[in-house]
Amino acid sequence: MRYQIKIGKNNQIPLPDELCRELGINLGDILFCKLIENSTKIEMTKHIDQTLSDAEIASEGNLARVTPYIY
Repeated sequence: MRYQIKIGKNNQIPLPDELCRELGINLGDILFCKLIENSTKIEMTKHIDQTLSDAEIASEGNLARVTPYIY
């Protein structure tokens, strides 16, 4: 599945509720973000360990927690 978005303020990536439901993504989930070489694409998958703390997520650099999007 492909989805095109524009990155919002504070580098937030908006994921519509319908897309999250379809992909089984919930608030609080931890996503692994991978930049596709020679492209402007980012591949996101659920991280294998959903119990990481915010500090552990920040130290990895390529993980993100799903939070409500604030416009």
